[in-house]
Amino acid sequence: MNHLKAIIPFAVCIAGSALACTACQAQEAQRSCGFVTGVQKRVVEHADRSVESLRGYVTMEHNISGIDMDDVKESLDTWRATVRCQREVAAAAAAATVAKQQAGEQPEAARQVVVSGR
Repeated sequence: MNHLKAIIPFAVCIAGSALACTACQAQEAQRSCGFVTGVQKRVVEHADRSVESLRGYVTMEHNISGIDMDDVKESLDTWRATVRCQREVAAAAAAATVAKQQAGEQPEAARQVVVSGR
């Protein structure tokens, strides 16, 4: 029973560190690729579906955020590139984390927590 009491805090720290790594990866993607708002990201998603979906979303969103088809026409390619870049960076970071875990290595943050005992 005493062994379990000693192991559980380390397991919790490792799980927390893994979750923190995911958040760090998302922040890294934003820093290296640029920033898009939630509305801009949804515009890209609707544009990828169809022109009708895009028009419907922009018409609905116009009253809330003031975005219109002229804004979309001017900026859609930039927003698409930013969203694509963020997805690629996040996927590469997630793949690297999975590869480390499969290789038996702990992510760097988890390794530091275990070594320091905190």
